[in-house]
Amino acid sequence: MANLKGANKTAAKRNWLIPGKPENMSWGNWLLRRFLVIFGLVAVISIAGGLFFKDELIFHPRHDVGLTPKHYGYEYQEVWLRTADGLRVKAWDIPGEHAERRAAVLFFQGNAGNMSLIMSQITTLRSLGLTVMAVDYPGYGESEGTPHVDKVYQAAEALWQHAVSRGFTSDNIVIYGFSLGGGVASYLAENHPPAALVLDSTFTRLRDVPSDHLPFLRPYLKLVLGDLLDTKTRLADIHCPLLVLHSPEDTIVPYHLGRELFESYQGAYKDMVIGQGGHMDFLLNQKLYREGLQKLMEVALPPLKAVWDDESESYSCI
Repeated sequence: MANLKGANKTAAKRNWLIPGKPENMSWGNWLLRRFLVIFGLVAVISIAGGLFFKDELIFHPRHDVGLTPKHYGYEYQEVWLRTADGLRVKAWDIPGEHAERRAAVLFFQGNAGNMSLIMSQITTLRSLGLTVMAVDYPGYGESEGTPHVDKVYQAAEALWQHAVSRGFTSDNIVIYGFSLGGGVASYLAENHPPAALVLDSTFTRLRDVPSDHLPFLRPYLKLVLGDLLDTKTRLADIHCPLLVLHSPEDTIVPYHLGRELFESYQGAYKDMVIGQGGHMDFLLNQKLYREGLQKLMEVALPPLKAVWDDESESYSCI
């Protein structure tokens, strides 16, 4: 009798999960209903998982810092900034190679690694006489916290305020975003109009990258990622000179997304430099991209002027 009761309980549990077919229902309808129930459960679990682990899917930080400006013999300062949430994030402040222009570039990296991966870009920008400032997002390198889109925006705001505290203004600050950093750069440029904006190998909006590779997941990705890092929409409210850098051979962020950004921009000046190689092949395009950056600087940033100072009886650069 006890064994019979135990068997009945087991059967009841099984029937609750997958009820048996009613006598007045066809096998086809029963199987269809079972499929829809299972599909619904899988969909709910997938959506909940995507929402819960969204930050882990987007950001891939590294804590160990490899190359620094010191390895290249550059003078620089390590600066600790404070975000609106109270997190301490680490930034680099690297003077230009020569004082051709008094201007700063605020550089925002991609979603993987940390600042040690952007030394090639720093070298090129520094060679143009530009002060380069970069920040490790929360959870990257030695920065405190864990990465989240809003926290990354706060780190960008903190870097802007640092540049302003150093005497730079909207007239001589260039914002540069690489890959995911393009979404951060466009956010900052919308809120603090810069002298120019550079979008390097970046996307229209975050969800468009996986959607391009996995088009059957577009509804799911739209639900989970929404309009995060939506550079294309923000460009409508940005009016400074724009430079887009991208390679048709980029297998991470499709070239047509960068092209779409360029074509949609309605500002007075825009330029696009088409490179070659993969997503991380900046060195392969260093000469070509440098020429595009030089052209942008000539449009957006006036060169230093020598002004005579009667008191010191000497010239100073402004």
